Amino acid sequence: MSAGDALDVMLDIDGVLYPFPELFTPYAAAQLGTDLSLDTSSWAFYERWGLDLPGFVEMLTRGVNDRELWWDDATYDEVPDALAGLRARGHRLHLVTARGVAGHDVALAATQHWLGLIGVEVESINLVDDKPSVLGRLGLDPHRCIAVDDGEHHVESWHAAGVTAVVLDRWGKYTGASRSVRDLVGFLEVVDGLAPSMVIPTEERIR
Repeated sequence: MSAGDALDVMLDIDGVLYPFPELFTPYAAAQLGTDLSLDTSSWAFYERWGLDLPGFVEMLTRGVNDRELWWDDATYDEVPDALAGLRARGHRLHLVTARGVAGHDVALAATQHWLGLIGVEVESINLVDDKPSVLGRLGLDPHRCIAVDDGEHHVESWHAAGVTAVVLDRWGKYTGASRSVRDLVGFLEVVDGLAPSMVIPTEERIR
């Protein structure tokens, strides 16, 4: 694939690349002093434990600052090979994550450390709640981007911005209308299928 054919791939981290729900569950259990099970029927899984959003953010922030979360080398099993596949195809990788909720500086440092541990290079790390806002800041054409996220609301926001987006549904609980995949291998297959139709014809590139 030539440089002109490459796509900008917008990747969520937690629940997509990094097994955050699986790792946060035992951390929260230790913090709360009780046994907890991970209920994947809701994106806001922590609500099943009686935590509201402020309580979740407070616990998350403590875990990140204490280096109990995000600072390790954890990924879902297929992630390293799938990311290598995207890179080998010439696509540009951008991390677009709401991790800044735990504090911008520490979240950025933890994410950079994690990338170093797993040996992955990316074009940009973006800590934002409004994920499509990165398009203007990075100067990206939404029609040459594809995004993957485990949050349905984020996928909908990508769609509204003109970006092709896919729900990563690891637990098979998604029932919405957007395209979904079970893992990053499935997403790579979607990218392979869509990339040719998203390429700008050579004659248009040189005008």
